[in-house]
Amino acid sequence: MVKRIDPRDLKWINKPKLSLVFEDSVVFETEPFTDFNPKGISSDAAEMAIEPVGSFCFTLKVDYRFQNHLDQCGMILYQNDVRKAIICTQSFDLESTKLATTVNHGDFGDRAYRDISAGITTMYFRIWCRGGIVRIQYSFTNGRYSDLRIFKLDDVNANIKLSIYACSPVNSYFDCTFSNMILEDEE
Repeated sequence: MVKRIDPRDLKWINKPKLSLVFEDSVVFETEPFTDFNPKGISSDAAEMAIEPVGSFCFTLKVDYRFQNHLDQCGMILYQNDVRKAIICTQSFDLESTKLATTVNHGDFGDRAYRDISAGITTMYFRIWCRGGIVRIQYSFTNGRYSDLRIFKLDDVNANIKLSIYACSPVNSYFDCTFSNMILEDEE
């Protein structure tokens, strides 16, 4: 079943000082020196979550205008309240942006990057989860999707939580808009 997600139904994990939540989109303004706690779910990054059940596909659009080095926005997949994967666009300088994924394995994580133009300010992300296999994809147009990562969950029956997030780890701030959130539950 395909369901358009109303962002007003998402639960805040960490609410920024400035945010706007509408029936079809949510806008975050990050705060300077906000980032993730390396372990666990606590962080000062702006973050909202949804909890899909069973096999699913979750798609969203994110519009952003980075202002400084390390500004980032995207999605996080939690497995039993432990951060399992981060999928994002991240500014590396004013001319270079990267698509980044980090998959955590216990106390360790591995990263993969793909360079994109700093002129790209819209990204579509999609996460498929079937039988414990997670497939992360991206698109510039919501047309053709390309794979970023595929990995296996530690526990096939684990509770999954997906969140949208944005942060500015250095002295910066930016606005980003999350919209077109669609959840497809699979039987």
